[in-house]
Amino acid sequence: MSRAVVGIDVGGTFTDLCLWDGRAFRRAKVPTTPDDYTRGVADGLAALVATSAGRKDHPGPAFLLTAGSTIATNTLLERRGARVALLATEGFQDLLTIGRQNRPELYALEVRKPRPLVAAEDCFGLRERVDAQGRVVLAVEPGEIDRVLAEVRSRGVESVAVCLLFSFLEPSHEIAVRERGRAMGLDVHCSNDLVPEFREFERASTTVINAYVAARSRGFLERLDRTARAAGASEVRVLQSNGGQLTAASAARQPVRTILSGPAGGAIAAGRLARRLGLERALTYDMGGTSTDVAWWEGQVAEATDAQVDGWPVRVPMLAIHTVGQGGGSIARIDEGGVLQVGPQSAAAEPGPACYGRGDEPTVTDAHVVLGRIRPEWFLGGRMALDVDRARAAMQRIADGLNCPVGSAAAAVVAVANAGMERALETVSARRGYDPAGAWLISFGGAGGLHAAALAESLDLAGVIVPVDAGIFSSTGMILADVVMDFSRSLPRRGIPAPGSARGSIDLPRLRGVFGELMDEAARAVIAQGFDLDDAVCERRADMRYVGQGYEITVPVESLTDERLLTAPFHAAHLRLHGIADPAAPVETVTARLRTTIAAPTVDPPRLDAAASGDPPRSTAEADVEFEAATVAPVCARETLRAGHAIDGPALIVESHATTLLPPGWRAGVEATGELRLTRT
Repeated sequence: MSRAVVGIDVGGTFTDLCLWDGRAFRRAKVPTTPDDYTRGVADGLAALVATSAGRKDHPGPAFLLTAGSTIATNTLLERRGARVALLATEGFQDLLTIGRQNRPELYALEVRKPRPLVAAEDCFGLRERVDAQGRVVLAVEPGEIDRVLAEVRSRGVESVAVCLLFSFLEPSHEIAVRERGRAMGLDVHCSNDLVPEFREFERASTTVINAYVAARSRGFLERLDRTARAAGASEVRVLQSNGGQLTAASAARQPVRTILSGPAGGAIAAGRLARRLGLERALTYDMGGTSTDVAWWEGQVAEATDAQVDGWPVRVPMLAIHTVGQGGGSIARIDEGGVLQVGPQSAAAEPGPACYGRGDEPTVTDAHVVLGRIRPEWFLGGRMALDVDRARAAMQRIADGLNCPVGSAAAAVVAVANAGMERALETVSARRGYDPAGAWLISFGGAGGLHAAALAESLDLAGVIVPVDAGIFSSTGMILADVVMDFSRSLPRRGIPAPGSARGSIDLPRLRGVFGELMDEAARAVIAQGFDLDDAVCERRADMRYVGQGYEITVPVESLTDERLLTAPFHAAHLRLHGIADPAAPVETVTARLRTTIAAPTVDPPRLDAAASGDPPRSTAEADVEFEAATVAPVCARETLRAGHAIDGPALIVESHATTLLPPGWRAGVEATGELRLTRT
């Protein structure tokens, strides 16, 4: 590696940083600054440089910085985006209002639709038409474009989303609107540039979200670039939802691809760790201050081509990460029915949990402080004081509501949080056709180690892996991520085959032609981003379905000359996911996909010194920790552990940015590269 790399994960409560120069890691953790996220980034870079000054792993005058954040997601959730206008084919300007007929809650008599992103008066129809085969039926006239755009400008619209019928087959009309709009000074976003795929509602929703978050995301990225370069960065990249890096300029144009930017870093790092340790199956589990993000790994992190954010579909390739509002800062409360609830509301960075000394709301973190599981003298390496009395006073209100001792109330808060996270882990495993029994839980995030053993036991997992510096592990994923570019294009329908015809439903020459076009597009993008074509690896995929189905499965494309070989992976995937397959039934390919990857340099973590024979790990103190009853547990500093050491629970394993809780009946072994492997004894 010719230059150092820095990964940054801007979270809701803390901003984590990791530096790697090819020999060693250095890490830093600072509070997030919601009023200006880049101020926290600057604080973190200053702390990272301060701890590295005079060392061989100092970032030096030029380093690559890769950042992940939830800026785009938060802009959408908080409804703080731009005023957007939607331009659709005349007669279809209400498509966002109509949406899909699917009922989000099957038995809800009054369906609550998500808050609109575009006001009804800001939806415009454009006289033009392309048919389902990509033929122009009604050409768009320049005067018509000028008429609509002039009305858009008169309304004070800040950003324009364009989604015309079948533009994925014939994009010329969208291109004409884009060029004319930008000449008029409008910020125009076209569906064909983002999602050249069928299903106009999802395509329109994705384009509108991109237009909605673009201005705020662009502002953040510009400030991030200035901040990073002032600290010595020579290049800034951003992590996408698909787990790959892309340039900051590309992220500014297509911020919708960064919706899961932060959580993707942790999943990528966990997947690399699982492969290095030789695990076959694993659940990645990232519990931070605001939320918990989980995913399934079996050779690679499970992926999806769409998701929903605040009720709106986002159709871009992404890691299949599921997020729940249970984090260290999740607020506990007694609802109107007298039931204890935990989250999704969070105390966030400001004011933070009660123990931070600024807020008064009881949180999961406060519960652990009351239970003796978070040691104030170790929190953030002792750099941040915790107010134990304030945490106890906040938790006392929960105890009063439940009419129980304060310790029991704290244990109940932890149990409710565990239940929510257990459901999340089941969502990405059992509910998607994967048996979690016997898989490993890779636990990270500042709060993950406090809950991991309990979750592994309830789900009958093989055990828990706690990475080195687990509290800031997601920032490591920013460094490990490859550069990834995804390209796609839907194909025109050929119609339903005649009865009894099992073959011939896929137009192989047309499919080969589309993949050739995608390869050309990928080559141009690789060169434009400054990479060598010889370093790029392309992987073909396709969305397939049985003719007549309303959903698809994305599978690898292993042949473009033999239909049986082409569809064999689809039949196998359908059997695994749904328990049935019919190799004799006609199959259609609806969307061709191409993933282009430029591999990141290999990172080989340093190995720990081996523990001397018969040398047990030493505890630094003892703590009163409540499990089912008060227990005196040894406190072990993780930095004193050596490869081969083993610790029997109950115990607390503390480090600067996280704590691992080892319950009775559990054992922690130390791996050669420092990871903790927790198993039941």
